[in-house]
Amino acid sequence: MPNISDVVVVEKVVEHRKTKHCVCISVATDKYLMINTSHRDIYDDFEIESSEYMFLKSINRFVCCSEMFYVSPDKILRSVGNLNRDDMLKIVNKIQDSKIMDNTEKDSVLPELKKWLSDIP
Repeated sequence: MPNISDVVVVEKVVEHRKTKHCVCISVATDKYLMINTSHRDIYDDFEIESSEYMFLKSINRFVCCSEMFYVSPDKILRSVGNLNRDDMLKIVNKIQDSKIMDNTEKDSVLPELKKWLSDIP
């Protein structure tokens, strides 16, 4: 079972892809954010540096913070690493400030994310 900040490869999170990298933002609700290869304003995303993460294979990626997805544990193919505290803090800030994401969805993950951040030195 993944922990908050774990990046996993999942099976068919979106129709046109066979697999997708996603970051866990809630263990309690199995919620994830997608990691994309290109920037799009509609995704309310931010860039993560490939130099920080071996699994990015020298190409910067973008964490989509406009929509979270439920991922069934049986769709997780493997874990490839985790995001650092600074990038997870960016996720929390993006979710809090999002004008796109539903407030009920925000409320379902923010307490767990904030607790996780407060427990990390």
